Amino acid sequence: MEYFSSNEKMPFMEHLEELRKHVFRALLSIIVGFALVIINKKIVFDYILFAPARANFISYRLFNKIVRVIHKNNPMILSLNLQIQNTKLLGQFNTYLWVSFIGGIILALPYIFYEIWSFIRPGLSEQERNYSQGIILSALVLFLCGILFGYFILCPLTIQFSHSFRLSYLPENIFDMSNYISIVIDTTFFMGCIFLFPLLVFFLTQIGLITPTFLKTYRKHAFLIMLVIASAITPSDIISMFIATIPLILLYEISIYTSIIFSN
Repeated sequence: MEYFSSNEKMPFMEHLEELRKHVFRALLSIIVGFALVIINKKIVFDYILFAPARANFISYRLFNKIVRVIHKNNPMILSLNLQIQNTKLLGQFNTYLWVSFIGGIILALPYIFYEIWSFIRPGLSEQERNYSQGIILSALVLFLCGILFGYFILCPLTIQFSHSFRLSYLPENIFDMSNYISIVIDTTFFMGCIFLFPLLVFFLTQIGLITPTFLKTYRKHAFLIMLVIASAITPSDIISMFIATIPLILLYEISIYTSIIFSN
């Protein structure tokens, strides 16, 4: 069996060898990213992951300004830093390694996309190359927008609710470190993935599985699904859930127009 590149045929074994090189370089980039996170522990934990646990985080300052404008009084949105504790033996060290691994993958993502592009590029025509570049760029932009929304909007709202809600004044809200970090990472990552929904609709439209009529017909059903997804992403209050639903609705409407454009 032979595979075609833009200039000449490539034997099957040479094709596998080329794939092996790209996979090796992608894995090497993850190791480099892992090492960078290990070295920059203070930046990753103090200035990124634990930043939403501080009362002076930029999102809380913005929320306070909004509340002050609406209610004309002194708001109390995360007035004190969260109390976070570690309750497990080697808990901090294991969290350090786990976060470093996840961070290494995130840092390596642009290069991994480059290696994927480098592998498939020789077999594409000039038109397909331009087409693919637009898809990859759109994926990166949408994913980044989702991560920013999750980190600066959903995470602070979830933390604020968890900090302020109490069954009574007796129990103190002291949060487990592993649970806190999991919420921050999961919320930001899943929002990044959800923002890729228009691209999913694009591909499904291209292969004929869905149509604009289908998306319009089942808009109400999709809204209920969005509420379920939002409640899963934000295990906190109703306000946070509805705020998480807003971009999902917008993404669904964008997906309808995307389907209309590419179905013609």
